[in-house]
Amino acid sequence: MTTGFPSPAQGYESSSIDLNAYMIKHPASTVFMQIESSRYTRMGIYNGDLLVIDRALKITRNSLVVYELDGHFVLGRVYNIKGEAYITGTVTHVIHTVRT
Repeated sequence: MTTGFPSPAQGYESSSIDLNAYMIKHPASTVFMQIESSRYTRMGIYNGDLLVIDRALKITRNSLVVYELDGHFVLGRVYNIKGEAYITGTVTHVIHTVRT
């Protein structure tokens, strides 16, 4: 026997969010990198942010990528890369902590 009023949310229940399924399309080719610099704040990426990098994605001219230059990892758009650089992967997500 059911009594009372039904929940206003009834019928709108959602399943839990699986961040792995949402953020990682190619598990074997995905790596994470934590930013240890404040030089990317104009891009909305801050010191301590976590990057999700997919090495299997096709790289385009406008892709945000991590590349190695002179022994250091650098973050930038493909069209801005100058000199000899080795692109390690495309940034797909930035995880930013708002409060610790």
